[in-house]
Amino acid sequence: MYKWVDEKGVTQYGDTLPPQYVNQSTTELNRQGQVVKKTNRAVTAEERKAQGEEAAKKKEEEQKATEQGRHDKALIDSYNSEKEIDLARDRNLLAAQAQIDSTLVRIKSVQGRLDARRKQVDAFNRTKRPIPADLTTEIVSAEDEIKRLQESIGKRRQEIEAIKTRFEEDKKRYRELRGGNGPISN
Repeated sequence: MYKWVDEKGVTQYGDTLPPQYVNQSTTELNRQGQVVKKTNRAVTAEERKAQGEEAAKKKEEEQKATEQGRHDKALIDSYNSEKEIDLARDRNLLAAQAQIDSTLVRIKSVQGRLDARRKQVDAFNRTKRPIPADLTTEIVSAEDEIKRLQESIGKRRQEIEAIKTRFEEDKKRYRELRGGNGPISN
């Protein structure tokens, strides 16, 4: 015997389950009226999609928690104080600044070469001689190189800001993890 609820919300009983209720919640009863089997209604496409999204969200949260745990362990294992975090930050900043300084030296060198080529162009213009194609090519090449180097400096400056932010966040998290306990100094 089967038990189901129809579209009006009325509980129905019968020897066979009507086809329109096959995907609905049903209860199968034995001859004494005891529940033998319960079947939940079929999940709709929207519900499956929502369940999938919820599972993906849960998995992403678990991955974030795992990653945070690894990062926290690395922080505690790597540093004994906030001062050590500051020293590591300063080392990273010095390395980035050294790259900027090196790039500035390179720009100065290329700029010198560019200025020399421009003087040659001026000399050709004064004497009303045609400018050699290779000279024009060298000027364009030097200008492009300076532009690329300046973009590189811009990226390094962004990197410096990212380093400062990352280490400040690490220091804040270190304080939270230590909870005021242990050797924290500034």
